[in-house]
Amino acid sequence: MRAIPTAAALCCALALSGCGIKGALYLPQVPPAPAKAAPAAGVDHSKAPKATDDSR
Repeated sequence: MRAIPTAAALCCALALSGCGIKGALYLPQVPPAPAKAAPAAGVDHSKAPKATDDSR
């Protein structure tokens, strides 16, 4: 009857020893997002074009 818990413990130890990366744990370095380009000079983006009323 002692063989079953021993075999279960051995299987768990083998399963846990085979997963993951060997060595120290670390977070991968994510490169920073590129900076957004500035809007073109002299262009007014604050005014949207007027919508046409085609419902008539």
